[in-house]
Amino acid sequence: MSPNDFEFQPGAILHDAIVGTFRAHGRSFDAWCKENDVLPSNARNATFGQSRGPKGRELLARLIEAAGPEFLRMAYAKRIAEYADTVKKGAA
Repeated sequence: MSPNDFEFQPGAILHDAIVGTFRAHGRSFDAWCKENDVLPSNARNATFGQSRGPKGRELLARLIEAAGPEFLRMAYAKRIAEYADTVKKGAA
């Protein structure tokens, strides 16, 4: 499965999953940005979906690839499930 076969929904959960994945691999989001000459604010805009044009989508794809798509899928799915549980408990 390629990174393009799985669609991540940009937003706070995806941003958190990407940052967490970098940390799990002993790196940081900001360090990746610096190493790749990317402004951290631009990278955050891409992960939050505030930059949805071609450059923002390309940057998001680079971030997903750098984080490791397979590991990121697991982290993202876990965060989505945690959020769903929180919403269910709040609705009860």
